[in-house]
Amino acid sequence: MNKITANQSYQENINFLASSKCWKTLKKFNSDINSSFLDKNELSQQLKKVETSMNNFLCDDSWMGHCAKYQLQSGGKRFRVILTLLASKIFNLDIKSSINVAVCCEFIHNASLIHDDLQDRDLIRRGMPTIWSRFGEHTAINLGDYFISGSFEALVKANSESKLKCMAIEELSKTIKQTVKGQSMEILSRSDFYLKMQDYESMARAKTGGLLCLPVKLVMLLKGLDNCDANYLRPLLETGLAYQIQDDLSDFLGIKDRGLPGRDLKEGKMNVLIMHYVNSATSGEKYLLQKFLKKRYDTISENEILHWILQIRRKGGIEKSINHLKYVAKKSLELSKKTDDNLFKIVKFVISSTLDRISEKVNN
Repeated sequence: MNKITANQSYQENINFLASSKCWKTLKKFNSDINSSFLDKNELSQQLKKVETSMNNFLCDDSWMGHCAKYQLQSGGKRFRVILTLLASKIFNLDIKSSINVAVCCEFIHNASLIHDDLQDRDLIRRGMPTIWSRFGEHTAINLGDYFISGSFEALVKANSESKLKCMAIEELSKTIKQTVKGQSMEILSRSDFYLKMQDYESMARAKTGGLLCLPVKLVMLLKGLDNCDANYLRPLLETGLAYQIQDDLSDFLGIKDRGLPGRDLKEGKMNVLIMHYVNSATSGEKYLLQKFLKKRYDTISENEILHWILQIRRKGGIEKSINHLKYVAKKSLELSKKTDDNLFKIVKFVISSTLDRISEKVNN
């Protein structure tokens, strides 16, 4: 597929989505969420402090320091940083500690991206060459570990008593293990047509939901709040599933800044669109798709990917995934509203930000 054909495929996906009834319903749902409780001026000042702190922790004159600077300057919305700052304001954590937690969570996020890109063989991230494709596989492994080490260092320097910091460090370690397990499950399930929707959802909660819960958990632990258990944070864990569905849709539509549309198809990932397609496909259609997904990554042509994008779209994959996204988003909001107002505010922010990620690209 040449660049012109790829752009046509991208535009066809966007036009199809924008004209669909389910998309208009989701947009209306998102517009009704009131998440305008952040002070933008205050947030802007704190974001600058976080950026300075991240550079001070990792960006020295070493080779790793230069690579870390490249990674941090590649962009990103700093979503987890903003989530940390919001949680810190809600639970009244001091600014020094909140900045250190924000740095910690952003470092873990970047470590996961670096390692994921290597495992998925992604060449582009945020419109720039990924670490492994620019600097090599060995550097990607080392740099991911470098960011993980930095996350522990940042958390240790939070302004809190030792006992609370030890609890926070333990939680950080547990979350990293949970994320690695989720990533491992995702890799092992590639082209697995026996995978059930509930298995997909469990993987998303483990891999994506855990990292979304982490900023809130760390803030609450450093404040000495003992109610940040799995039951309390269940609504926030559910937002991880919503985030993953959004991520799958963005990849399929070609709005994820990974280059061309359908990279998950090329990698054989059982994402939400493929799961919905498989659930309604004939045995012959399943056989042909599974045969395609099992092909070697470097033998797959872009025309083959375009073919399956069209097949999944014609089978209602986009609409079913949009409806799935709305269902999960609504469920997380309802659960958090029943929990308490603090969690409800945080979940509203996460859901609204998640849905905005698609809206911004579609509306452009």
